[in-house]
Amino acid sequence: MNSLQKIFGAIAVVLYTIITIAPIVFALDRLILVSGFNPTFWVQSLDKNYVSQGTIGFTFIQSFFSTILTILIGFPIAWVLGRHSWPFKAFLRSILTLPFVIPAIIAAMGVLTITGPYGLDIRTEESTWWWTLILSHAWFNIALIIRFCEPVLSTLNPNLEEQLLLLPNGVTFYSRLKNLWIPVLAPAVAAASCMTFVFSFTSFALVKWITVRDKTLESTMAEVSSSSGIQGYMESSSDIVLGASLIQFLVLLISLWLMSVLQRKRQTKWQQASENLVQNKNTKGWLVLAPAIFFVQLPLLSVILGSLRVRDASADSTSFKWSTAGWSEALQGSYSFPPLSEALFNSMIYSFTTLIIALPLGYALASTIHILEEKNLHLSKILEIYTMLPFALSAAMIGLGVMLGIIKLNPSAAYDFWFLPVLAHVIITVPFVVRIILPALRSLDLNYEENAKVLGMSKLNRFLKIKLPLMKGSILVATVFTLAMSLGEFGASFIVARNSEWTTLPLLIDSLRGKPMKDPLTVPASNAVATVLMIITMILFLVVESFRNQKDRGMF
Repeated sequence: MNSLQKIFGAIAVVLYTIITIAPIVFALDRLILVSGFNPTFWVQSLDKNYVSQGTIGFTFIQSFFSTILTILIGFPIAWVLGRHSWPFKAFLRSILTLPFVIPAIIAAMGVLTITGPYGLDIRTEESTWWWTLILSHAWFNIALIIRFCEPVLSTLNPNLEEQLLLLPNGVTFYSRLKNLWIPVLAPAVAAASCMTFVFSFTSFALVKWITVRDKTLESTMAEVSSSSGIQGYMESSSDIVLGASLIQFLVLLISLWLMSVLQRKRQTKWQQASENLVQNKNTKGWLVLAPAIFFVQLPLLSVILGSLRVRDASADSTSFKWSTAGWSEALQGSYSFPPLSEALFNSMIYSFTTLIIALPLGYALASTIHILEEKNLHLSKILEIYTMLPFALSAAMIGLGVMLGIIKLNPSAAYDFWFLPVLAHVIITVPFVVRIILPALRSLDLNYEENAKVLGMSKLNRFLKIKLPLMKGSILVATVFTLAMSLGEFGASFIVARNSEWTTLPLLIDSLRGKPMKDPLTVPASNAVATVLMIITMILFLVVESFRNQKDRGMF
């Protein structure tokens, strides 16, 4: 590592620390100033305060059952998709994994349109809250099971099973299951389960809209965020936030560490081919894939149809008509809500500003880690872990950290500083950029660089004419992924931007849906905005899929 690389690497680390770590540290300092340093009391306060009673148990239980149901639904899909050849397999995989990249607020609107005020009203029927939430989490996370397991199934040498059939330990189905499939698939299933548990544990939009009374740690933090960190005013809110944050951080940290260990086992224990080895067809597999496609697409289609289905206010509450009035309401706006175009413009500003910061910063960090791997492996591992710390923070924790951190530095900026959501979005997206760019840097053929040096090319020319062209696929994936995540981000934005004039598409959807249900345009207007965000996200996702390296198709 030459002096120039050291300078750029140091600048990247310092900038990352200022943007990502400093707000969280300032927020913790402010909260501890109000509550005092007593972790045991923080956690105990969750069950003592009526606002947060029962949230710990509910969060863990719904996450556990969401994970189980996700495996039960997702694994048969991954098995059929991975074990057999299918026409347009890449397209099928994209369709079946689409829910994971759809913003959670859109998923919530889709579920509510199916089972909400126009159908079985789950907001008054408490018996439906639980299973609707669990099923919604399964819908959202089945892509994880498919992404982790399908590549293992499709690239595993089929000769292994054929050879096992000739051995005593492979005669029966159960013996093959014990000696082949469980050892092969267990790391992938376990890693996907860890990720599913994490996303269910930190779920916010689905919990906020599907369960009216039951709350998770994430939704509770969002609810009390506006009153936390203020001395002499509702100081119990600070206790709740610290207790919830501590539990979330520990659970997420353990889950992500476990997933990392399982991923390494998945990659090293079984040698797999770099391309699909499955050739056999299975027409009966459509009995699994067809219902799966219907299950995946139903909430998305319901959002589109729901934007055109308006309750007839002149008739009884169960009469409806097809109309574009919801779209007109969303496009025109009102005294209370900005028009769709303004929210779209704000979202675009935030997403492109996030991209301008997150992409070069993530690339610089990934490049620094890659260079250090050749010079100082121990230091490179420390830096890699350091860049992954935001993965152990939920969106609500990040949003609250940014808000309280800014308040500590300048209290007046909390409501006037339009840049706040960008800070939150950058914290969330930079680790993903690093995770996308770093493997691509590691896979580069060093011979290109060496040959260019021999030919006398300058370092800048080598970067522009050799490295960037070789990296363009990964850079494009990181670019589109950053834009999509920023556009659909709801949890952190709900905390830092809900009281500002800079309303984003997810916040507008949430605000419109929060209008009194006596207004017949409440649901169709919110679905109209959700449709726009959904279409943009789907286009970005399909762009990513077309450039994704086949070797990385098991990753997001």
